[in-house]
Amino acid sequence: MATEYASDKIRNVVLLGHSHDGKTMLAEAMLFASGTIPRMGAPDQATATMDFEPEEHKRKISIGLGVGFAEHNGYKINILDAPGFFDFAGQVLSGLRVAEGAVVVVGPGSQLEVGTEVAWEQLNRTNKPRIVVVNKLDKENADFYGAVAAMREHLSPRPFPLHLPIGSEHDFRGIVDLLHLKAFVTTPDGKGGEVPIPDDMQKLVEQYRGQLIEAAAESDDSLLEKYLDAGTLSEEEIQRGLREGILEGNVAPVVCCSASRLLGVRTLMSTIAELMPPPDVEPAKPAKAFVFSTGGDQFGRVSYFKVVAGTVKADAHLPNLTRGGEERLAQIFFPRGKEHIATTEVRAGDIGAATKLAHTLTGDTLGMKDGGPLPPLDLPGPAYTLAITPKSRGDEEKISSGLARLSEEDPTLHVERLEETKQLVIAGLGDVHLDVTLDKLKRKYGVEATTEVPRVAYRETVSGHSRVEGRHVKQSGGHGQYGICVIEVAPTKRGEGFVWEDKIFGGAIPQNFRASVQKGIVDNMAKGVVAGYPMVDVKVTLVDGKFHQVDSNDMAFQIAGSMAIRRGALDAGPVLLEPVVEADIRVPEKNLGAIMSDINGRRGKILGTEPDDGYEKVRAAVPAHEMLRFALDLRSITQGRGTFQQKFSHYDEMPAHLAKAIIDEFQKQHEAAG
Repeated sequence: MATEYASDKIRNVVLLGHSHDGKTMLAEAMLFASGTIPRMGAPDQATATMDFEPEEHKRKISIGLGVGFAEHNGYKINILDAPGFFDFAGQVLSGLRVAEGAVVVVGPGSQLEVGTEVAWEQLNRTNKPRIVVVNKLDKENADFYGAVAAMREHLSPRPFPLHLPIGSEHDFRGIVDLLHLKAFVTTPDGKGGEVPIPDDMQKLVEQYRGQLIEAAAESDDSLLEKYLDAGTLSEEEIQRGLREGILEGNVAPVVCCSASRLLGVRTLMSTIAELMPPPDVEPAKPAKAFVFSTGGDQFGRVSYFKVVAGTVKADAHLPNLTRGGEERLAQIFFPRGKEHIATTEVRAGDIGAATKLAHTLTGDTLGMKDGGPLPPLDLPGPAYTLAITPKSRGDEEKISSGLARLSEEDPTLHVERLEETKQLVIAGLGDVHLDVTLDKLKRKYGVEATTEVPRVAYRETVSGHSRVEGRHVKQSGGHGQYGICVIEVAPTKRGEGFVWEDKIFGGAIPQNFRASVQKGIVDNMAKGVVAGYPMVDVKVTLVDGKFHQVDSNDMAFQIAGSMAIRRGALDAGPVLLEPVVEADIRVPEKNLGAIMSDINGRRGKILGTEPDDGYEKVRAAVPAHEMLRFALDLRSITQGRGTFQQKFSHYDEMPAHLAKAIIDEFQKQHEAAG
């Protein structure tokens, strides 16, 4: 049974940063150093506590939001290990939503990585306090001071060292804590402890401690006044000033670490406890919890939640304030990777989990109706789409139900059956995201699938006028088939749809058979006349025809109408209308020219640009077909820094040479089919 903690002794932190800079290894080291796990695993050996999905073992990257906890010096540190790969940004946003602070993990090189920039921007946008960890300082060419300089040049608030490394590369063996003026080393056998600050580091320590004191003083007017008078501050005052600066987003302290060798890990946990904020919750209120992530394991669906008020107890019955109904939380536990640490209650500010909730999904609020549901997660929309079909006949139902369950676990995965193109499509944040989805579909639900580029839902129309006859006359003994109609075909204004006009005077076609002609025309337009896509914005006028007293019937005139609209459309200059999306693209200023050129190459139109804190927002109208691979190309152009959202805008005429190729291919297939 797990220990319970009061909210002021809880720290919820999300680990962010570039992929492969060691977030999951750091989480593993924190769990081991705190005694939470008996042995330390490693992501590259598929033994890390937080990375337990087979897809994570296969790719050696984090895919889901790992959740665990470390107990250190009377504090509980809930660790949310967020993926660094861009396709899983939804998991990052889930972690940011429930963490009061972040640990940004960076590599030991002097080059600022894209993932670090992206994480920093997310923290600035959400006003989250942060600590920076320079990891892997025992590696060859590790350069702590170069990493700090690169961050200070490009990031705001400007990071500054709270710790300094003792030794470098393979000789990295400890840290100097500038706040407490203490040095700690770890020997190769894993032992060690506090040692005197090395003599050759005294000047560096004095220089960087001075920067530390200045940063602390600038966070509080009274401290600044004392610093200007006395020239220094006490350790308690420095800590108070640092904490205020961190909470206000003006200070970003940097610490040293080699997670794989446990160097600096315990000091990091102490720093989190001392400088990161506790949860802002209401312990005395009725129970309320926010479900920030959903996963699956051998116990079924797992719902991860943060208690924002009161206490959630085992066997509680809580209303789902987001979608209605009530949930019974039969068993609740503290998650540690895939392990479940049983508990009887989860208090305000803490993170817990429950299995087999019937209706609850990510973003839902459980609890008493006091104040209503919390705002849902603000997740990115789909950026990359594929059409999906099962490899084996008869698996259609299995693939649909499997994808439905996967989309419940992952709200950034969208599944839709498009009636117009008769395709099942999946949409996500990138190609790796959808590859992982296919792997899960096979592993969890036994369905292998193939994918292809989705068909685009074009529309047909005409650009000119025509007058044609539709003739369906068959004599084969007995009653025959006799229906003749003459129609005129013309375009209407865009968006006007289908317009029907009956201009027959007299009895060339009886009234009841005129309705049959119209039905044949409408039915054929819905199926597509020249390219297999619905025809819109067309006016058809019935001007003449013939009938037979014996052989004319409803079906004969339906067929005549169908034949007439097909010929009439071909003679009236058929064109295709293509869906156009409005895309909102955000890229670094330096990539603006390349993106505008790329949009022009996609037959797009730039609707406007505006600066946005070192980035540029570009609004563009682009044919939907041209955006099918844009997510991958944008990532390549901006090295992962660019983002975009898109939504349907309108239909526009497709260039004639592109439309002709599609029409010709359809006509060829139609003729071959007889």
